[in-house]
Amino acid sequence: MKIIAIAAVGRNGVIGKGSELPWNIPEDMKFFRESTRGQVVIMGRKTYDSLGKALPARRNAVITRNSSWSVPDAEVYSELSSALTALAPVAKGENKDLFVIGGAEIYALSLPFLDEVWLTEIDAEFDGDVFFPLYREGRFEAPGFARASVREQTDSSSPFRYRFCVYQSHSSK
Repeated sequence: MKIIAIAAVGRNGVIGKGSELPWNIPEDMKFFRESTRGQVVIMGRKTYDSLGKALPARRNAVITRNSSWSVPDAEVYSELSSALTALAPVAKGENKDLFVIGGAEIYALSLPFLDEVWLTEIDAEFDGDVFFPLYREGRFEAPGFARASVREQTDSSSPFRYRFCVYQSHSSK
């Protein structure tokens, strides 16, 4: 079992504008769906709200400070650490990974726990108000992480050049 953050990010660190993605890259969405299907996903309440419902074919967990907030299709936790404590043994027992899927605050809180970060790095700058933590000028710069693999990607369905990158924590090797 691994704890993995997964996101798409513009060269300037943007991951969103309001509650929307500022790009449409079908191959990235396919990669996200295929990577997280059948796994456990952890997200913040704003991310859940932007989706409008839990993601199908996944165990969904939502982190929120609002103790009275609940939804019928996801487990709700008040802290990331309590979600990880509850879900890690389940994921390990079911041979699943835990995917942190946003937003920015949840990504930042998850950094000390992550084994890997999977980024679709888009070679363009975007107007936005939500940023991936520790991402500057086209590079993920988290202490203790090193880029392990890169797969360049182009497809006719998107005007953007992008690459799929995996960053591994030195402590998880």
